[in-house]
Amino acid sequence: MAQKSILTTWQAGRYCGVSPYTVRYWIRAGRLQAYATPGGHRRIRRQDLDAFLLAHGMPLPSDFQSGSKRVLLLLPEPEPLIRDLEGWSGAFEFRAAPSPFDAGLLLATYDPHLFLVDLDHRGWDGMAICRRVHETPATAHIQLAATAKDLTVDLLEAAQATGVLECFTKPLDPKDIRRLLRTLFPHGTVMLTPA
Repeated sequence: MAQKSILTTWQAGRYCGVSPYTVRYWIRAGRLQAYATPGGHRRIRRQDLDAFLLAHGMPLPSDFQSGSKRVLLLLPEPEPLIRDLEGWSGAFEFRAAPSPFDAGLLLATYDPHLFLVDLDHRGWDGMAICRRVHETPATAHIQLAATAKDLTVDLLEAAQATGVLECFTKPLDPKDIRRLLRTLFPHGTVMLTPA
């Protein structure tokens, strides 16, 4: 939605956290600028809606603010996945951490929106990493996803207990990652950077 400069009353309502009927009331009352399509449907320019929100002391929703959503990958070989996602139009900037130590630094400095962890890599304990991120107040807001070779019921339950929202079978399919990103972050603009 951050890319859209023209919004329907339904989209504007989602943007503001109110019903479309409230948006229509604001328009009829002359408080919010809008125009009508030839079919009689109301459309609101995003900049007018932003100005309306600021004028009335309402916050701009962070999910709709332009800019990229940051994704941190702790995978043994993240480059192929990043290459597969580069042509996709989303709102995502990817960084790869070569080790858990580097991932820890990036959790603090990069402040990712999503952290994707390999659960069965021999170089780290992926489940413990997810648990630590989930239980630490400074990082508890970060969404977690994971990947493993064999997704057993026990593994899925353990991952869910550590805050993991979704687990993927290896090898990772970029379509699954795109689906997850669209679900978690449906609004935004494109910004992809190399690992």
